[in-house]
Amino acid sequence: MAHAAKRIKKSQLRAFYLRVKARKGEKTAVVALARKILTIIYHILVNREPYVEEGFKKRLRLRAAVHPSGLSLEDMAEVLRNAGYLVSPLSD
Repeated sequence: MAHAAKRIKKSQLRAFYLRVKARKGEKTAVVALARKILTIIYHILVNREPYVEEGFKKRLRLRAAVHPSGLSLEDMAEVLRNAGYLVSPLSD
């Protein structure tokens, strides 16, 4: 599994593999990546949470905050402000 994970472009696991490989060599990097994957699997099973790479956490957190039923415009604007957007009132 580690050999397959190290080939996926633009992934956090590949970046980890390349960092370790540069310092310690390929064999050690593959073992370190396999251990990291096993640790991730353990936490997924124990905490019953889906695996989300670090770069995508913010997007998923915003989706969870917005529930389609019953949000007012002010609530939607507050969600956008919390995400770092500048929200101005509508002009007539």
